[in-house]
Amino acid sequence: MDSLQVLAPAAALVAGFAHALEPDHMAAVTTFVSRRPRPLEAAGFGLRWGAGHSAAIIVVGCVLIALNVQLPDGVARGLEFGVGAMLLGLGVWLLWGVLHERAHRLAGGAQAHAHGHTHGRGSLWVGLAHGLSGTAPLVAALSASLSGSPLRAAGYLLLFGVGTTLAMALYAVAAGLVFHQAGHRVPALAGTLRALTAVGSAAIGVLWMVNAAGGA
Repeated sequence: MDSLQVLAPAAALVAGFAHALEPDHMAAVTTFVSRRPRPLEAAGFGLRWGAGHSAAIIVVGCVLIALNVQLPDGVARGLEFGVGAMLLGLGVWLLWGVLHERAHRLAGGAQAHAHGHTHGRGSLWVGLAHGLSGTAPLVAALSASLSGSPLRAAGYLLLFGVGTTLAMALYAVAAGLVFHQAGHRVPALAGTLRALTAVGSAAIGVLWMVNAAGGA
């Protein structure tokens, strides 16, 4: 057994772990967690995002590897643009929720609906979109590093997905604790953090769209 075979599984897990903590991924999951930050719910968002991301990476990646093809550059850029639009939409959705809650409180409502309209499966579909946009560069790197072995590449993709999912679940719990503690100790701070999350997600989305449109 050569050194590559020994190191590849660990490298796949570490690479997946690091990949999960990219700005666009964190921004997307944080928009969900900010609305329902309790640890179990937050972990659920992270796990569902990871499941969607991993499914896209494994299925599409294995097809591309088996057929020995690469996604056209225009398609890859289109997927990146779509991720940017999705992040912009998530930011607008979260900001609308924050403003709605604030208006409800100012109008004398009994209790703001901080957690009422978060769709549990939303993070799954967001993860799927992220996985689709990230498949092309990952498969290109695999083709160069794993000597064209489809079975080895498929195993790498599987472990990469495991690392990504675990990392995002841990991140989601950590982010959820921040929002939960902020809301418990200083309720107004929780709304401010959600608003900042919304603006950050929208800003990253616009940046992704600009980069995709410009071919960056």
